[in-house]
Amino acid sequence: MPVSLYVHIPFCVKRCIYCDFVSGIYSPEKEAAYLETLKKEILNVSKEPVFSTLYIGGGTPTVLSTEGITDLIRHIFKNLSFAENYEATIEANPGTINSEKLNALFSSGINRISIGVQSFNDSELNFLGRIHKSDEAEEAVLLAKKTGLKNIGIDLIYGIPGQDIESWKRTLQKTVSLKPTHISTYELTVEEGTVLYEYMGENIYAENNTGSHENQMHAENSHSRISGKPDSLLSESINYNELDSCLRRNDKKRQKRMFSEQNKLKSLDEDKIIEMYDYAIDFLKSQCFMHYEISNFALPDYFCRHNVNYWDRGEYCGAGLAAHSFINGKRFYNTDNLKDYVKTILSGKTPVRKSEDITGDKALSEAIFLGLRKTQGVNLEEFGKKYGRDLLAVCRKEIKELQEAGLIEIADSNLLRLTRKGILLSNEVFVKFM
Repeated sequence: MPVSLYVHIPFCVKRCIYCDFVSGIYSPEKEAAYLETLKKEILNVSKEPVFSTLYIGGGTPTVLSTEGITDLIRHIFKNLSFAENYEATIEANPGTINSEKLNALFSSGINRISIGVQSFNDSELNFLGRIHKSDEAEEAVLLAKKTGLKNIGIDLIYGIPGQDIESWKRTLQKTVSLKPTHISTYELTVEEGTVLYEYMGENIYAENNTGSHENQMHAENSHSRISGKPDSLLSESINYNELDSCLRRNDKKRQKRMFSEQNKLKSLDEDKIIEMYDYAIDFLKSQCFMHYEISNFALPDYFCRHNVNYWDRGEYCGAGLAAHSFINGKRFYNTDNLKDYVKTILSGKTPVRKSEDITGDKALSEAIFLGLRKTQGVNLEEFGKKYGRDLLAVCRKEIKELQEAGLIEIADSNLLRLTRKGILLSNEVFVKFM
């Protein structure tokens, strides 16, 4: 029985250079048509489950008008059942929220917010194509606190071209000073189809290991994508303000020249990436944050329950463009074409365009590498009860090799988990079970 509901809002003010999520540029006309369609799809979600979590992701959900987004949230709570202690998260970007909108979100039932800060360095924000400055990011967090929201998450990116360890330290220190309950740290990804990928050309190299960009689980929510990431990059002398201006004007010819001249984007030394990640782990732990998943840290009792359900291979329903659902061992994929989505639902048909059975060895593989993303690891006894297989027997060879390499360990006789070294080289572990 599904316990989580994901709702996708596929609009942004503008597209960031690294983003490969299903999203487009916002307009009031698109909002009206999409929300009408989305609410009809939600009416078709089974009324049987009592959901314990709701996650509204994107895109940028808070780009919607205050009236539009709160009407959608009320529609969800009116037509579907939620547990008394539910968790309801909305993703937000600084520059798209104010006191009025935050108060309306809180009043309509949202009790958790995930704010896409990414960096407290304006040059890095310019490079990424973000619409906000660092002071606006700080203001957004403080406004959320004033609203009464107790569960506030901040998302950060490291491995940004031009970033060094000192800049990363300042971003983390500033983040902690704002007293969020949850912090996500994602290494920058260069994904095919993005502006960054298009202009990197031959400077894109092999995959590295430490997790996935901007809400890796958000990617699982809306795209069911669980992937590694190419090496991060170093920018020696890019004019960030000029680049941001080009992005805003969609001046692709000038963008391409900026990226290519003098080979300005180069692979960042892997040791520097590891240094940033290592510092994040040690610093955040020193500030009482629990490192509960490869890329996620939280104060006690503030783990993201919605994402934990994904890592536990719990069932979930998805609504909206490109949303995925996982029910009874089968994963369903909604169309990622906006016109097709609207036309299909308004004509009374299903937006699902693909489905696949995740059973047998495929289910076992998924359970292992998703479970190992959690720092507590895979509970061997629970695994055996759920899948009817002894994991240590089924994967004896792989586990032995990884133990000898110092990447994995068995703790308390019942937990198969990554070592500190294994967390840094997690993709090398996951590939063994795929």
